[in-house]
Amino acid sequence: MSKIALGVAATFTAEPLGDALRFWLAELGTEGDVAFAPYDQVFPSLLDPGSVLGRAGAVVVLVRAEDLTAGVTDAAGGDWAALDAAADDLATALRTSAAAAGTPHLVAVCPASPEHGSTGAHARLTARLAQTLEDDRAVAVLTSAEPYEPADPEAVHDAFADRTGNVPYTDHYFAALAAAVVRRLQAVTTPRPKVVVADCDGTLWDGVVGEDGPDGVVIGPEREEIWRELARQVAAGRLLCLCSKNEEKDVREVFARHPGLPFGLDDVTAMRVGWEAKSQALRSLADELNLGLDSFVFLDDSPVECAEVRAGCPEVLTLQMPPRAAEAAAFLRHCWPLDLAAVTEADRERTRRYQEERRREQARGEMSLADFFATLDLRVTITPAGPAHEARAAQLAERTNQFNLSGTRRLDGDETFVVDVSDRFGDYGVVGLTDVRTDGDTLRAGAFLLSCRALGRGVEHRMLAHLGALARDRGLARVALSFQATERNQPARDFLAALPATAEPYGEEAAWYVLTAADAAADAAAVVHSPVHSPVHPSGPAEERAAGPVRIDPTAVPAGWAAVERIATRLTRPEEILDAMRAARPATEAAGATPVEATVMRWWAELLDKPPTSVNDGFFELGGHSLRLVQFMARVRAEFGVELPFDTLYTTSFTIAEVAKVIEERQLAETGDEELAGLLDELAGLSDEEIDALLESGLESGNG
Repeated sequence: MSKIALGVAATFTAEPLGDALRFWLAELGTEGDVAFAPYDQVFPSLLDPGSVLGRAGAVVVLVRAEDLTAGVTDAAGGDWAALDAAADDLATALRTSAAAAGTPHLVAVCPASPEHGSTGAHARLTARLAQTLEDDRAVAVLTSAEPYEPADPEAVHDAFADRTGNVPYTDHYFAALAAAVVRRLQAVTTPRPKVVVADCDGTLWDGVVGEDGPDGVVIGPEREEIWRELARQVAAGRLLCLCSKNEEKDVREVFARHPGLPFGLDDVTAMRVGWEAKSQALRSLADELNLGLDSFVFLDDSPVECAEVRAGCPEVLTLQMPPRAAEAAAFLRHCWPLDLAAVTEADRERTRRYQEERRREQARGEMSLADFFATLDLRVTITPAGPAHEARAAQLAERTNQFNLSGTRRLDGDETFVVDVSDRFGDYGVVGLTDVRTDGDTLRAGAFLLSCRALGRGVEHRMLAHLGALARDRGLARVALSFQATERNQPARDFLAALPATAEPYGEEAAWYVLTAADAAADAAAVVHSPVHSPVHPSGPAEERAAGPVRIDPTAVPAGWAAVERIATRLTRPEEILDAMRAARPATEAAGATPVEATVMRWWAELLDKPPTSVNDGFFELGGHSLRLVQFMARVRAEFGVELPFDTLYTTSFTIAEVAKVIEERQLAETGDEELAGLLDELAGLSDEEIDALLESGLESGNG
């Protein structure tokens, strides 16, 4: 059986979406096909592990409010109980399926048909699902096809195809929906960059500040839109840095003279403004922020600077911004790696915490290490995890690498405790967690992890002391910490090596590190931090590094800067996407084909399994079926304004030449009818004398 990258279920006929989804999978270099659940079998398919959804790498569910329940009334105070109940049932089915399959799920609320568009049911369903699934990291909700939605509402719906085969949307809308679906799946399944580094001249402003001066550079309305896009990145938790070949005082002066811009220097985490190579500047920034270069995105308008950084820092995603401000702003809006999935409060506070860390580093340099820790006023609060901690706990498990004893990404203990830390410089937030269960006389911690921004300050020792006290209070004799060696958790290994613990191996490079917890003086509860003997590891405030480049089907990170730039500049509208799809399946040109025959050949090349090579090729011989027939009929109606008779379609003579002939005959017939009707209308407005004059004129012309 072929690998299923995407499994799709819908409350309407959605198979026409498949071509666009396959296009995007190919664009992203992802293996696997798209499979559709049976028509209008959303709930059974979600709840059946053996369905195409259960075998897929990711699941897409498409719904319309009108399909979920009938008779929903409009107006304030209307009875929405049936729709709310259907939405809640759908949310439950999605949660159940995602938990059982362990794969990302996405539900897209699609536009209501025009005759249902005024009921308000679409807006009600969208809001209900978004609210119900807001905190579920396994299920994403897509409320529109933005930013790909066709500007013309008439380009969304296809009433003829909906009436004929329950295919409610046009090719343009299916192309837009596929782009939005795959883009959102990529955002929720792949690691996101943590740092955006922007050039200044030609990127943040027009002009060169070193030549034009701080008053000479221009930040017009279109350039301000770029600032707003970057400000949104900061608000969502990304670190914003500047890297420019300039004098720093000139750059600072530009900010000083434009105080009303969307972000200021207080929002900039770090700067490298000078004359060194930008690749060297980026490496310096990575060292300062204690982050890998693979978590950086660099934006510059200069092709020379981009080439230098790509050569010197190939790990960085280096993107060349279009020179025109409006195009550059649009580029950022369509730059998929800059999309964000769930944003936690810790994400929003990231810039502030980096600034606090700078003050810590400054204080650390002014005194001995022992004095620094003595005056740090470290406050560690360990509490049971509650619903408010769910998103942050899952994020910590996914991202923590350096101090993650077991390397776990999942929490499956009976109890989870979160660790909140602050000191005299500020609040770190929730930076650690333990996940424990009782096993006989032992308290076992399957997860014991701490963000690197709090590492090396004694927090890990207080976490262990907490487990020792917890075990003692419950009458347990031992505390066991699960350890699994990984490429990046050397700090965790060093921590365990310094403990009075016994290792009990249970797998390859895996062991339980066991300490006693019999009384108040037991090993675990008595462990304290000694800064003099602490191993030194990089401990900046960085959010946890991603565990190297990760590619997750079905939406792997686009293959390098070229693919990202192509998507952000040439695949931003449905028309462009459809053109690219056509280019991938070119039609054969038949010598002597009429314009109508050539159009039909092109459509069949796009719709059918095999492209035609002659005007005598038959529809069904090329892999056509009833759904493709509906799509073809809809195109004929939209392009030529005629409806094909069924007695022509379901015959062995349904060839390109025959169907083109029928289209031309029907056009002529309808054109003749229109001309005759127009002539009769014209004659009806003439007097008897005028009609007689026209007849005499015609007779004389004929005799001549």
